[in-house]
Amino acid sequence: MGMIKMQFSGDNPSILSSRFWTKVLLMTLAIFITCYLFSVASVTNIWSALLAAIVISLLNSFIKPILVMFSMPLMVISLGMFNLVINAFIVLFADYILGSRFEVNGFFDAILFSIIITIIAFLLEIPEKIRQTKKKIEDAMNGGASGFNKREQAFDEYNEHVDDGGFADYEDLTDKEKEDKKDKE
Repeated sequence: MGMIKMQFSGDNPSILSSRFWTKVLLMTLAIFITCYLFSVASVTNIWSALLAAIVISLLNSFIKPILVMFSMPLMVISLGMFNLVINAFIVLFADYILGSRFEVNGFFDAILFSIIITIIAFLLEIPEKIRQTKKKIEDAMNGGASGFNKREQAFDEYNEHVDDGGFADYEDLTDKEKEDKKDKE
């Protein structure tokens, strides 16, 4: 029997991957910018923002999938909006863990903080997404050319077969049969 692999979180890379740490750095910038521009949360310095980003990323990797699994009925009923509540609990838990280095003013500020962080992190991640998409397109173009060459080679082999007296399609078969009947008469 095959194993079934379930992934509850959408875009959480492995903790050991460079992509995870890139996302942590982007989240650090997003947290620092959010705390600087808005009064929903505060950090003492950039290192506290980095620590908050690490804690939130780890909580998103380990705790969030469990919370999503247990709240699946609420997620379905709310059409995914309950995810905001889960994000708020993650932010509040990070606030509790980090103490005075990272503080959120309350539950609704935690919801607003998670929304703002998501938007800013998305905006900061756009250049990387563009680079990845460009690379995929270039790989597809390079791989597509070899695929095109294989199709072209198969077409050439088919045409060689037809040129050697093979039949190209149904009409040729019937024409050949008609010629054979005329020769027999």
